[in-house]
Amino acid sequence: MRLLPILAVRSRVRAVVVAVAVLAMMAAPVRGATPDPILLVHGYRGSASDFSELMPWLAAQGRTVVALTLPSQDNKVNAQYIKDQIAARGWTRIDLVMHSMGGLSGRYLIKSLGGVASVQAYVSLGAPQYGVYTACALPGFYGGQMCPWSSFLSALNSGDDTPNGPAWATVYSRNDEIVPWDRSRLDGGACHFDVSGLTHDGLLHSPSVIFPRILAALDDAADMICPTGGIYRS
Repeated sequence: MRLLPILAVRSRVRAVVVAVAVLAMMAAPVRGATPDPILLVHGYRGSASDFSELMPWLAAQGRTVVALTLPSQDNKVNAQYIKDQIAARGWTRIDLVMHSMGGLSGRYLIKSLGGVASVQAYVSLGAPQYGVYTACALPGFYGGQMCPWSSFLSALNSGDDTPNGPAWATVYSRNDEIVPWDRSRLDGGACHFDVSGLTHDGLLHSPSVIFPRILAALDDAADMICPTGGIYRS
């Protein structure tokens, strides 16, 4: 006689559990349903035209892509400009792909201008993360911030190089004639793509080698994993 009430209670419990599970699935965001827009940032004395091959290649993969022409050779000024451009477009989530000195502007944005809240993925191409000695002869506001002992770079590299928030990836070539590969690899929790045979500018013109690695780093950023071909170094 007690069996029917017990079965009825169990049925109601199962119904509640199923309903809660369905609601949870409906409320959960669908990962990767709408990829984050990509902002391309050039290096020292460059322009948006530096991405004449990469930009259409990424667009052909279904990504929203914007290439900026920065206003100066000062990373702090450029970082503020990048922040303003993101805000002007109403973006709350963004992926950054940066070449050469642009990688420093991006890191300053993340570390000092609150970009850690909006930047989902950071990918640098041949960026002088730990400086290049040739920049030490330049004025600080015109590329001299890339000098290894500049106050800008010393502050940028103090503490955590890769703050929690974005997925970090660095792409560098052993044959980079401007930024030595060991000055470009970002320590502290980044995915490294170590390639050979490409020059500094060649990193921007490699649809068969570099471009797929950039896209893999961006696509896997949501899962915080290092894609095939990359090496994770903490």
